[in-house]
Amino acid sequence: MKGVTSIRFNRSVGQLHPPPPTIMEDMLFDVLADSPMVTVTQSGTPATAAAISATAGDPVAGAGGWLAGGTAAVDAEIDEIAVGGLGTGAGTPPFRADQVGTGGVLVVEWAHTIPTALTTRQYFAGFSDDPVEGTTTNGALNIQSGTTITDVATDAAGWIFSSLATNPTLYKFGATDSGTQDTATDGPLAVANTWTGLRTEVDVNGDCYFFVRGTRGGSLTFYGKSANGTSPDVLLVPLFTAAPTTTTSVPWEIDYCFAAASHAV
Repeated sequence: MKGVTSIRFNRSVGQLHPPPPTIMEDMLFDVLADSPMVTVTQSGTPATAAAISATAGDPVAGAGGWLAGGTAAVDAEIDEIAVGGLGTGAGTPPFRADQVGTGGVLVVEWAHTIPTALTTRQYFAGFSDDPVEGTTTNGALNIQSGTTITDVATDAAGWIFSSLATNPTLYKFGATDSGTQDTATDGPLAVANTWTGLRTEVDVNGDCYFFVRGTRGGSLTFYGKSANGTSPDVLLVPLFTAAPTTTTSVPWEIDYCFAAASHAV
């Protein structure tokens, strides 16, 4: 029998853990069908079919691919972009807040550009409980007037841009918890044809926090916390939506979607 070797350390030995679930979809595929992670649902007859674009963004293209499209020219006719179907298209949402542990967070960051103008349109960028919320729905969270959030989703959190809102040139943030909505809170000024990163974080209790990144690779600015948050035991999917507020098609351009379940260390 071989002898047993005893190994002693004069310090603690770190225990490596598997990395948390992380998605960085930088739109590097050649055609939409090449990506198992991105599901685009365009209601009605879209003005521009969703596709990788060589002319989207600011500056044009570069720093990964850009996914772009344009809604149908019908009031509230929605385009929805979900990331993280895990090879099942618009399947089961992959993230759940109560699994990150104390000190952990769910993170989603959508980087996009509002093309052409800030009028007659709505966008949502964040987490929602359904990768396909519907057809003529305006978005998982939307604003039809003032600062009142209308929720199509039962649980969702993220950033809203609405031409119908009070201070219509400002991004706003909010959430809904089992159908109980926040009042929308003003964020930064939106600027047409300008890159913006919109980040939402959800902790183990479902509390939601909102940040903006002004330039790709730049630092984040914290804008606030949701009053209601979301239900922590609900599965969530990264979701971006665009919809018209009139009968004019709304274009949209997405640089990337980053999402992760970051556990406490």
